[in-house]
Amino acid sequence: MDNSDYNESSSVSYLNCNEGIQFDGRSYALFDPNFKIYESFSINFQLRTFAHDGLILWIDDPLPESSFTIEIQNRQLTARAVIDGQPFSVRTEFTKNRLCDGVWHCVQVRLEGSLLSMKVDMRQYCKTESRAHSIDMRGPLFIAGYSEKYSPTYLSVRSNKFFQGHLRNLKINEKQIEWLAPRLTAAARQFYHISPQIISTNAEQSFLNAPAFNKYIVETA
Repeated sequence: MDNSDYNESSSVSYLNCNEGIQFDGRSYALFDPNFKIYESFSINFQLRTFAHDGLILWIDDPLPESSFTIEIQNRQLTARAVIDGQPFSVRTEFTKNRLCDGVWHCVQVRLEGSLLSMKVDMRQYCKTESRAHSIDMRGPLFIAGYSEKYSPTYLSVRSNKFFQGHLRNLKINEKQIEWLAPRLTAAARQFYHISPQIISTNAEQSFLNAPAFNKYIVETA
Protein backbone atom coordinates (compact mmCIF):
# COMPACT_ATOMS: atom_id res chain seq x y z
CA MET A 1 0.00 0.00 0.00
CA ASP A 2 1.43 3.37 -1.01
CA ASN A 3 0.01 6.46 0.67
CA SER A 4 2.21 9.10 -0.98
CA ASP A 5 -0.76 10.72 -2.72
CA TYR A 6 -2.67 11.36 0.49
CA ASN A 7 -2.82 14.43 2.68
CA GLU A 8 -4.86 15.65 5.62
CA SER A 9 -8.11 15.01 3.69
CA SER A 10 -7.67 11.23 3.96
CA SER A 11 -7.66 8.82 6.89
CA VAL A 12 -6.92 5.13 7.23
CA SER A 13 -9.89 2.75 7.20
CA TYR A 14 -9.63 -0.99 7.80
CA LEU A 15 -11.04 -3.56 5.36
CA ASN A 16 -11.35 -6.60 7.58
CA CYS A 17 -13.88 -5.47 10.16
CA ASN A 18 -17.49 -6.60 9.76
CA GLU A 19 -18.59 -3.41 8.01
CA GLY A 20 -15.44 -3.03 5.89
CA ILE A 21 -14.90 0.41 4.35
CA GLN A 22 -17.81 2.59 3.34
CA PHE A 23 -17.50 4.68 0.16
CA ASP A 24 -20.02 7.48 -0.31
CA GLY A 25 -19.92 7.88 -4.10
CA ARG A 26 -17.68 10.96 -3.83
CA SER A 27 -14.44 9.36 -2.63
CA TYR A 28 -11.75 6.97 -3.83
CA ALA A 29 -8.66 5.20 -2.56
CA LEU A 30 -5.31 4.97 -4.34
CA PHE A 31 -3.92 1.51 -3.68
CA ASP A 32 -0.67 1.97 -5.60
CA PRO A 33 0.42 4.92 -7.81
CA ASN A 34 2.61 2.65 -9.95
CA PHE A 35 0.94 -0.75 -9.97
CA LYS A 36 2.10 -3.30 -12.54
CA ILE A 37 0.12 -6.10 -14.17
CA TYR A 38 2.35 -8.54 -16.01
CA GLU A 39 0.72 -11.63 -17.56
CA SER A 40 -1.77 -12.14 -14.70
CA PHE A 41 -3.81 -10.33 -12.07
CA SER A 42 -6.31 -11.49 -9.46
CA ILE A 43 -8.58 -9.73 -6.99
CA ASN A 44 -11.01 -11.03 -4.38
CA PHE A 45 -13.39 -8.90 -2.33
CA GLN A 46 -16.82 -8.65 -0.82
CA LEU A 47 -19.21 -5.81 -1.64
CA ARG A 48 -22.50 -4.54 -0.28
CA THR A 49 -24.47 -1.84 -2.07
CA PHE A 50 -27.89 -0.61 -3.15
CA ALA A 51 -26.42 1.51 -5.97
CA HIS A 52 -27.18 0.38 -9.54
CA ASP A 53 -23.96 1.87 -11.00
CA GLY A 54 -20.46 2.59 -9.74
CA LEU A 55 -16.75 2.13 -10.41
CA ILE A 56 -15.04 -0.40 -8.12
CA LEU A 57 -11.50 -0.72 -9.54
CA TRP A 58 -9.55 0.91 -12.35
CA ILE A 59 -5.95 0.83 -13.60
CA ASP A 60 -4.92 2.53 -16.84
CA ASP A 61 -1.78 2.53 -18.97
CA PRO A 62 -2.24 4.88 -21.96
CA LEU A 63 0.94 3.74 -23.75
CA PRO A 64 0.00 1.25 -25.05
CA GLU A 65 -3.74 1.65 -24.60
CA SER A 66 -4.34 -0.89 -21.84
CA SER A 67 -6.54 -0.90 -18.76
CA PHE A 68 -8.42 -3.09 -16.33
CA THR A 69 -11.77 -2.15 -14.80
CA ILE A 70 -14.36 -3.61 -12.45
CA GLU A 71 -17.64 -1.69 -12.25
CA ILE A 72 -21.37 -2.00 -11.68
CA GLN A 73 -23.50 -1.07 -14.69
CA ASN A 74 -27.26 -1.17 -14.51
CA ARG A 75 -27.19 -3.59 -11.54
CA GLN A 76 -24.76 -5.96 -13.29
CA LEU A 77 -21.09 -6.45 -12.37
CA THR A 78 -18.62 -6.13 -15.25
CA ALA A 79 -14.90 -6.87 -15.41
CA ARG A 80 -13.22 -5.40 -18.50
CA ALA A 81 -9.69 -5.67 -19.83
CA VAL A 82 -8.27 -3.57 -22.65
CA ILE A 83 -4.99 -4.98 -23.98
CA ASP A 84 -3.22 -2.88 -26.60
CA GLY A 85 -6.56 -1.35 -27.56
CA GLN A 86 -8.43 -4.69 -27.69
CA PRO A 87 -11.33 -4.75 -25.19
CA PHE A 88 -12.93 -7.89 -23.78
CA SER A 89 -15.15 -8.30 -20.75
CA VAL A 90 -17.32 -10.57 -18.61
CA ARG A 91 -20.65 -9.50 -17.15
CA THR A 92 -23.14 -11.01 -14.75
CA GLU A 93 -26.54 -11.99 -16.08
CA PHE A 94 -28.76 -11.55 -13.04
CA THR A 95 -32.45 -11.44 -13.93
CA LYS A 96 -33.40 -9.81 -10.64
CA ASN A 97 -31.78 -7.25 -8.38
CA ARG A 98 -29.50 -9.85 -6.82
CA LEU A 99 -26.31 -7.77 -6.75
CA CYS A 100 -27.47 -4.36 -5.51
CA ASP A 101 -29.69 -5.63 -2.71
CA GLY A 102 -27.81 -4.41 0.37
CA VAL A 103 -26.35 -7.79 1.36
CA TRP A 104 -22.77 -9.01 1.10
CA HIS A 105 -21.64 -10.66 -2.15
CA CYS A 106 -18.33 -12.46 -2.80
CA VAL A 107 -16.43 -11.52 -5.96
CA GLN A 108 -13.37 -13.16 -7.53
CA VAL A 109 -11.84 -11.82 -10.74
CA ARG A 110 -8.79 -13.19 -12.54
CA LEU A 111 -7.04 -12.03 -15.69
CA GLU A 112 -4.49 -14.49 -17.04
CA GLY A 113 -3.18 -14.07 -20.56
CA SER A 114 -6.14 -14.11 -22.91
CA LEU A 115 -8.54 -15.51 -20.28
CA LEU A 116 -10.74 -13.25 -18.12
CA SER A 117 -12.85 -14.98 -15.47
CA MET A 118 -15.20 -13.70 -12.78
CA LYS A 119 -17.07 -15.49 -10.02
CA VAL A 120 -19.88 -13.73 -8.13
CA ASP A 121 -21.12 -15.82 -5.22
CA MET A 122 -21.62 -19.23 -6.91
CA ARG A 123 -21.90 -18.04 -10.52
CA GLN A 124 -18.93 -18.23 -12.89
CA TYR A 125 -18.34 -16.15 -16.05
CA CYS A 126 -15.44 -16.48 -18.51
CA LYS A 127 -14.23 -14.80 -21.69
CA THR A 128 -11.27 -15.55 -23.94
CA GLU A 129 -9.80 -12.96 -26.31
CA SER A 130 -7.39 -14.52 -28.82
CA ARG A 131 -6.02 -11.10 -29.83
CA ALA A 132 -4.76 -10.43 -26.30
CA HIS A 133 -1.39 -12.16 -26.56
CA SER A 134 0.40 -10.71 -23.53
CA ILE A 135 -0.38 -8.39 -20.63
CA ASP A 136 2.03 -5.68 -19.53
CA MET A 137 0.52 -2.52 -18.05
CA ARG A 138 1.59 -0.09 -15.37
CA GLY A 139 -0.31 2.78 -13.78
CA PRO A 140 -2.17 3.98 -10.70
CA LEU A 141 -4.55 1.41 -9.23
CA PHE A 142 -7.68 3.13 -7.93
CA ILE A 143 -10.44 1.69 -5.75
CA ALA A 144 -14.06 3.00 -5.84
CA GLY A 145 -13.23 6.03 -8.02
CA TYR A 146 -10.22 8.04 -9.14
CA SER A 147 -8.39 11.33 -8.73
CA GLU A 148 -9.50 14.48 -10.53
CA LYS A 149 -6.14 14.32 -12.31
CA TYR A 150 -7.47 11.47 -14.49
CA SER A 151 -10.20 11.10 -17.09
CA PRO A 152 -10.92 7.51 -18.25
CA THR A 153 -11.89 6.75 -21.83
CA TYR A 154 -15.22 5.14 -22.66
CA LEU A 155 -13.32 2.07 -23.85
CA SER A 156 -12.05 1.68 -20.29
CA VAL A 157 -14.80 2.92 -17.92
CA ARG A 158 -18.52 3.06 -18.72
CA SER A 159 -20.07 4.07 -15.41
CA ASN A 160 -20.22 7.80 -14.66
CA LYS A 161 -20.55 7.20 -10.92
CA PHE A 162 -18.12 6.27 -8.18
CA PHE A 163 -18.86 3.28 -5.98
CA GLN A 164 -21.34 3.86 -3.18
CA GLY A 165 -21.43 1.06 -0.64
CA HIS A 166 -19.12 -1.11 1.45
CA LEU A 167 -16.04 -3.17 0.54
CA ARG A 168 -14.26 -5.69 2.76
CA ASN A 169 -11.90 -8.71 2.69
CA LEU A 170 -9.87 -7.36 -0.23
CA LYS A 171 -7.08 -9.47 -1.70
CA ILE A 172 -4.94 -8.39 -4.64
CA ASN A 173 -2.76 -11.05 -6.23
CA GLU A 174 -3.54 -13.32 -3.25
CA LYS A 175 -2.22 -10.72 -0.77
CA GLN A 176 -4.62 -9.62 1.95
CA ILE A 177 -5.03 -5.83 1.98
CA GLU A 178 -5.54 -4.59 5.53
CA TRP A 179 -6.41 -0.93 4.97
CA LEU A 180 -7.12 1.84 2.50
CA ALA A 181 -7.24 5.61 2.93
CA PRO A 182 -10.32 7.01 1.14
CA ARG A 183 -10.28 10.67 0.18
CA LEU A 184 -12.73 13.02 -1.48
CA THR A 185 -12.27 13.94 -5.13
CA ALA A 186 -13.41 16.80 -7.31
CA ALA A 187 -13.54 14.52 -10.37
CA ALA A 188 -16.86 14.63 -12.25
CA ARG A 189 -17.78 12.27 -15.08
CA GLN A 190 -19.71 14.80 -17.17
CA PHE A 191 -18.44 13.48 -20.47
CA TYR A 192 -16.39 10.66 -21.94
CA HIS A 193 -13.14 10.89 -23.88
CA ILE A 194 -13.48 8.74 -26.99
CA SER A 195 -10.81 6.16 -27.63
CA PRO A 196 -9.25 6.25 -31.12
CA GLN A 197 -9.91 2.51 -31.33
CA ILE A 198 -13.01 1.26 -33.16
CA ILE A 199 -15.91 0.59 -30.79
CA SER A 200 -16.31 -3.16 -30.77
CA THR A 201 -20.04 -3.84 -30.50
CA ASN A 202 -23.27 -2.58 -32.03
CA ALA A 203 -24.58 -1.73 -28.56
CA GLU A 204 -21.57 0.51 -27.91
CA GLN A 205 -21.97 2.18 -31.30
CA SER A 206 -25.65 2.87 -30.59
CA PHE A 207 -24.65 4.51 -27.32
CA LEU A 208 -22.19 6.79 -29.08
CA ASN A 209 -24.77 7.79 -31.69
CA ALA A 210 -27.39 8.74 -29.12
CA PRO A 211 -28.23 12.50 -29.09
CA ALA A 212 -27.75 12.71 -25.32
CA PHE A 213 -24.20 11.45 -25.73
CA ASN A 214 -23.17 13.47 -28.81
CA LYS A 215 -23.57 16.81 -27.07
CA TYR A 216 -20.91 15.78 -24.53
CA ILE A 217 -18.26 14.50 -26.96
CA VAL A 218 -14.78 15.83 -26.28
CA GLU A 219 -12.12 15.65 -28.97
CA THR A 220 -8.91 14.08 -27.80
CA ALA A 221 -5.47 15.06 -28.93
